[in-house]
Amino acid sequence: MAEKSIIFIVNPGSASRKYALYVDGVKKANLHFEIVDEKVVGELDCGDNKYLEKYDDANLGNAPHRTLPLLHKYKVLEESDKISAIGIRIVAPSRRFMQDELVTDEVVAVLEDLGRESPLHIKTALLEIKQLRIRFPDTPIIAVSDSAFHATKPAHARYYAIDTKLADKLEIEKYGFHGVSIRSIVDKLEKANVLLPKTVICHLGSGCSVTAVQDGKSVETTMGYSPLEGVVMATRSGSIDVSAALAIKRNLGFSPGELEEFLFRKSGLLGLSGTSDDIRQLITSEAKGDARAKLALDIFVYRLQQAIGQMAASMNGVSCLVFTGTVGERSATIRARILSRLEYLGFMVSPKTNEQAFEPIEITNIANLSSKPILVILTDEAAELAHRTEEYIKK
Repeated sequence: MAEKSIIFIVNPGSASRKYALYVDGVKKANLHFEIVDEKVVGELDCGDNKYLEKYDDANLGNAPHRTLPLLHKYKVLEESDKISAIGIRIVAPSRRFMQDELVTDEVVAVLEDLGRESPLHIKTALLEIKQLRIRFPDTPIIAVSDSAFHATKPAHARYYAIDTKLADKLEIEKYGFHGVSIRSIVDKLEKANVLLPKTVICHLGSGCSVTAVQDGKSVETTMGYSPLEGVVMATRSGSIDVSAALAIKRNLGFSPGELEEFLFRKSGLLGLSGTSDDIRQLITSEAKGDARAKLALDIFVYRLQQAIGQMAASMNGVSCLVFTGTVGERSATIRARILSRLEYLGFMVSPKTNEQAFEPIEITNIANLSSKPILVILTDEAAELAHRTEEYIKK
């Protein structure tokens, strides 16, 4: 009897830890750890059943050590089951991580070096890897690149306008991110036989990006050297003039790390509104007359409209528009506002269908009869990570 393929997926965030378990390609469970009232709370979702576990500390770094006991306790895994491989999403500005690879001591050392340059991108993943290597010492861990899907971008879409020899030496280029999510969307479109030649994909969540996909391949995306560049996000500023950033640094006396913290975690919708990074809360506040909430939403929508136009220009046209990510899948209001100025590209929404589209299980077209397709699709990063991990192990 063939041995089961058991893939454990790790998708670390700054404020939570997400895991998923796949057995022979089928998802068996999701695990989610976050801090609630200064204590770690773990949730195990097995489809029909959900279980909550509360812990006596506030250290998310211990999450990897809590996953297996939780899976054993609720009989998702037997004690005798052996995890075949672990896949972890890696967001790192480096040509080294434009492809998937096995985590070794050398890979950890490279990530540590990169972490000194871009600590907010890499610190959490690096801590997770170190804990996973302790908890699962004999299990191969695969670093799954979040940028690999964008490796097909042409040179003119990768380079910044600086000395190319210096850029090559320092590996400074527009890597792009959200590649795991975008790849999952492209796979779904291909399987449904609805992938059109020129597709713009809007991944809207706490992080946001817009990607041009031509003939199934990335040719441009809004994120650059880091996940800060591009459109306005929940707590990230998006693109900002470097002189403006340096002016903030000088006037507030920030260190480089403090400036990065400010632009990544205290800007965006949160910084603009002064109250919240939650789209739902901002829409409620706007309705009550909150001018800053309105401004935050206006800028958020406006920058996305610009980015969609930019992606269309990069492909000399656009055939289809896709919304995904938590906001893209859930917020009919935001989708409608974005689409209100895209008629020139051939996109016109059906208000009724749009209102009904909330995390649709099937690919849902919210366009009216005169419009090009406007699709709402659930992204599935965990499934893509599991697929990529298994493929790597097979190779």
